[in-house]
Amino acid sequence: MTSLEWLLLLVPTAIYLFYRWSVATFDYFEKRGVPFVKPVPLLGGMWNFFSGKMHMVDAGSLGYEMFPDSRFSGFFAFRKPGYLIHDPELVKQITIKDFDHFADHTNVVPIEADPVLGRALFFTEGTRWKHGRSGLSPAFTGSKMRNMFALLSNYTEGAMGRLVDDARRDGRLELEMRDLFQKLGNDVTTSLSFGVEIDSVHNPNNEFMRRGKELIATDGIQGLKFLLLTVLPKSFFRTLRIRIFPKEATDFYVDVISKTIKQREEHNIVRPDFIHLLVQGRKNELKMEQADDQLKSVGFSTVEEHLQSSTENSQYSDLDITAAAASFFFGGLETTTTVICFALYEMSQNPNVKQKLQAEIDQVKEQLSTTDSKLSYEVLQNMKYLDMVVSETLRRWAPLGLTNRACTKPYTIEDNNGTKVTIQVGDLIQIPIQSIHRDHRFYPNPYKFDPERFSEENKANINRSAFLPFGSGPRNCIGSRLALMQTKCFLYYTLANFELELCPKTDVPIKLNKRSVSLHTLSGFWFRMVPRGEVKK
Repeated sequence: MTSLEWLLLLVPTAIYLFYRWSVATFDYFEKRGVPFVKPVPLLGGMWNFFSGKMHMVDAGSLGYEMFPDSRFSGFFAFRKPGYLIHDPELVKQITIKDFDHFADHTNVVPIEADPVLGRALFFTEGTRWKHGRSGLSPAFTGSKMRNMFALLSNYTEGAMGRLVDDARRDGRLELEMRDLFQKLGNDVTTSLSFGVEIDSVHNPNNEFMRRGKELIATDGIQGLKFLLLTVLPKSFFRTLRIRIFPKEATDFYVDVISKTIKQREEHNIVRPDFIHLLVQGRKNELKMEQADDQLKSVGFSTVEEHLQSSTENSQYSDLDITAAAASFFFGGLETTTTVICFALYEMSQNPNVKQKLQAEIDQVKEQLSTTDSKLSYEVLQNMKYLDMVVSETLRRWAPLGLTNRACTKPYTIEDNNGTKVTIQVGDLIQIPIQSIHRDHRFYPNPYKFDPERFSEENKANINRSAFLPFGSGPRNCIGSRLALMQTKCFLYYTLANFELELCPKTDVPIKLNKRSVSLHTLSGFWFRMVPRGEVKK
């Protein structure tokens, strides 16, 4: 045979073999009698996301809508089969009662590939995660948040004051809220995590802002890497030394933290921020406090700590401290910004909600003014309607619409029709938080923004297993108290200083960016900010 004839034979054969390989796993659920979303060769259920038809969360949760009578369904992340858990009680069983069978996330990052992200709690597994979680838990108690609150409140009050001055000077202030609160959140997180004070609103090109944007990027190549973490083995990233966070950004933060720790130790500087707490942890001095029981609740969204706190044998290097601070930066900034933006948007569409929250804020302002006091952590936590608005925003627009677990011990689950399947070690589990939050069986009229769901009279009717904004069980979000405190503080000072109006750039209704791994909109959240009490121009 000639070379051309060989080529004509080999190419179709190779294409056929590749096709057979790409669909070789697609009979997995059919054999087990599990309903599943029909996959596309090679891409599985990811086609709807990559083609731009659906947001990643919607594409990953499709089985929830297709099979409403099932407790679980099957899906394919590329060629890898996984189980989507529909039933909140089964979610509770998996994440809490039988946690030892699902102790890890699937997004494990090898330290050899990414020395900073690989040390962050969310991306660790096994003993390293357990020791890290129990060691860091005392840093996120109510008393520690209260100690940090003065830093947060003073910064936010000053930042809003500067924006009021800008509006009065320019006569008009139209801003995109995600950009604004990313800058404010960047500054606060930089202060609380790294002990550095900056003003990114008026100096947007500072290095902390530039490096922060690199860390929180969830689109483009970095977003794809986060997506691949779910389906590719960690050996892939370890062998190819594939980093998730850019090396230049992580090197910058390692250098900042190392210098800050050295300076504080040399000059005996004490500041109530994360560096101080984590250095205390390194010295086995980080403890729970008596006040933590009284400050345990931060509203309806409070998550329970399931592991006993421990600081024994805490061997935090400067790199470990950087990883902890960077991961809180990454997770907290994205969550806080998302919740604030959607809360402001929903209030623009629901004036009665805005008026009620505005009245509560004005009442608190008046009380503080009468006693010549400043906003405190306790006062913020006692603002009932603010908590209702934040809780409803977390329900309607969960920042993390999907979360996952990896099976660590074989586990058998049973569907409503009696079908039993055994989940094997390494199998992927996904929990469709967004779909559960928008299910009419748990939340009547689920697409209506209604904070009254979380009122004292109504919240007892909510199935707590169906409210998962910060996850569930021992692997819930360790930084949830910080995120809630920062979100409420930002909302308080924003509405205490400004009337927010829709402007021509505002999309109504909003349009989600289906290409983003996170919850982003196509055109942003544009508002005109008018200082309170001033004539609108």
